[in-house]
Amino acid sequence: MTSKWPEFMTADLSDSEADNAELLRRWHAYDHAMKELVAKGGIHMDADGWWVETATGDMIGPDPEIEKPLELRDGTKAKPFREAFPDLAKNIDVEIARRGRPKADVHKTPVTIRLDPDVVDLYKAMGKGWQSRLNSDLRKVNGLQNV
Repeated sequence: MTSKWPEFMTADLSDSEADNAELLRRWHAYDHAMKELVAKGGIHMDADGWWVETATGDMIGPDPEIEKPLELRDGTKAKPFREAFPDLAKNIDVEIARRGRPKADVHKTPVTIRLDPDVVDLYKAMGKGWQSRLNSDLRKVNGLQNV
């Protein structure tokens, strides 16, 4: 876009109260500038809602109604997801609850044990699951059944 056309930049704004006020100030300035351009003539709106300079085909910018901050559209605000889609939110909660590793019948007991470094290095070198392999080997050596 050429600098002679109005711009509506919001990338530098956050959700703070001051930035919301700045967003509204910028939008009103953009809306006013676009309305002045439309009143002068020589531009038209394309099918996507963008203003185009008729003589050159240069895109000027979107219709201010498209860019209008949500708070100004029909005086409504978006509802929270759970309020807008309660059934879907409930289904998502059920699905999330099912995720993860299944609960074990027998729980392992966390312990602190001191082992020789070469023993630890040997098991770690075998890759992921080295603690389970060490546990399995201890069970075998002591004649315990695998659970």
